[in-house]
Amino acid sequence: MNNNIIKFIAMSFAGATLIVSCSKNLDTTDENNPTQESYFKTASELQNGVNAIYSSLRSANLVGREWFFIHDMRGGETWTGGSQLEPPRAELLKQASPAATNAVMTSVWTGSYHMINRANVILSKAAEVTDNTALRDRLVGEAKFLRAWAYNELVSMWGDVPLYREPVAGVSDFKAKSPAAEVYASIITDLKEAVAALPLSYGGGDLGRATKGAANTLLGRVLMQSNDYAGAKTALLQVYNSGQYSLVSNYAENFTGDVKDGSAVLTLGNEFNAESIFEVAFVDRGDDDFNWAYIGEGATAATTTVRNQEYGPVWGNVIPSDALLNEFEPNDPRYKFTFWEIGDKMLTKGGTVPGVTITPADLNVDASIRNGVSMKRIFKKYSILDWRNPSYHPGGVNQRLMRYADVLLMLAECEAEVGTPGQAAIYINMVRARPSVSMPGVVLGSKQQALAAVMHERLVELSGEEVNNIDILRWRAKNYYPSIRPDPKAGQVNLFPIPFAETSTNPKIQ
Repeated sequence: MNNNIIKFIAMSFAGATLIVSCSKNLDTTDENNPTQESYFKTASELQNGVNAIYSSLRSANLVGREWFFIHDMRGGETWTGGSQLEPPRAELLKQASPAATNAVMTSVWTGSYHMINRANVILSKAAEVTDNTALRDRLVGEAKFLRAWAYNELVSMWGDVPLYREPVAGVSDFKAKSPAAEVYASIITDLKEAVAALPLSYGGGDLGRATKGAANTLLGRVLMQSNDYAGAKTALLQVYNSGQYSLVSNYAENFTGDVKDGSAVLTLGNEFNAESIFEVAFVDRGDDDFNWAYIGEGATAATTTVRNQEYGPVWGNVIPSDALLNEFEPNDPRYKFTFWEIGDKMLTKGGTVPGVTITPADLNVDASIRNGVSMKRIFKKYSILDWRNPSYHPGGVNQRLMRYADVLLMLAECEAEVGTPGQAAIYINMVRARPSVSMPGVVLGSKQQALAAVMHERLVELSGEEVNNIDILRWRAKNYYPSIRPDPKAGQVNLFPIPFAETSTNPKIQ
């Protein structure tokens, strides 16, 4: 399986060089490569172009680095590990609203529009491809899913944004902001068409591509954010009833992946398991390399993520917030699945050797407080600390963007919103009953009780998975803070400013 993923990633990087990576303020072409006019004549060439969209998704502008920062710094689950946290990230974490020049925010904006423009190129060329119409139509579904994902990132965090549904042909092809409702309508249309075009599953080297389940899951998220809970429930039930997904017994398997020490494979992890709906593939080549070029280009580019490095014991940029630590019930096993703390055993090689006890000197972070106890703690999800503890090693653990537990908890929220708290309890209790978790079930008799239970369960089940920021925005808009619980980021401005890199070059946005 791992060799197939490497091939898929290499194809993604190679395909990326075939598309003009242009946005409103950047238009560059490589004359040594085929042009858009001469290429995209066959389904194989079209697939290379779709691979290039995945390449943008995997880049450091997005999931490889800045995407997890922008979500985690604005949510309520994290705090700074110390003075080592870089100023642009600290600004997102601590300030009510970042400056328009914030580099992390600008990277996510830029990466999202790179994805969108690459998708638009594919969608503009697809009708010319006739040699394999079945593959062509599936690739169109993938492009629409990926465009929808990028626009959902933009509209949920910026609100009104420019809406491009055709390729940018030149540096003067500017668009003004479109109302958020129009952007959401475009996303919903893309996702419904993607659902119709995409398969239920793939095999072999196609693992990591968008599926019907991924499109329905994202559609459910988008409709919830648009306050259409009945529509969201319908989309999410398609995932629930598909028979494609189930909760894995061992909660920790959702956050493991391949780890290498030089050429030695230490573990392959548990990627693309039964709970995974959509994940971004990363591969540890054992070379301690990361693509700091940010745009994810080149067939030989690094295929890693720095998530484990940024949140790990050495760099220690981000730690769990006190509020998140105290959210866990005293006997919830997910606490130990989610965090490393002093006294835990690291380097157990998956429990096959005794390991080494973590001491304060092992964690380069400030202390946090849980139940009045101050000690050093870091996130365990996506960590490689059970296998290696190097000072620098970008990892190969896939980023899970969607998993089945999230679907169940979104369904629970939909049931709470449409007035069936008893059904909400059924979905919540499915998550709590996972064998490795086995927490007591909840009994819910009112909408308020159901919403409170959903808000708690999403925090402890999905913490550190980059969903809390958007959850906060949705619940804040419905005035659930402070009617149900305190606002975790009180005073925070909901929407980002349009980046200065955009307003300084786009005359239609002032």
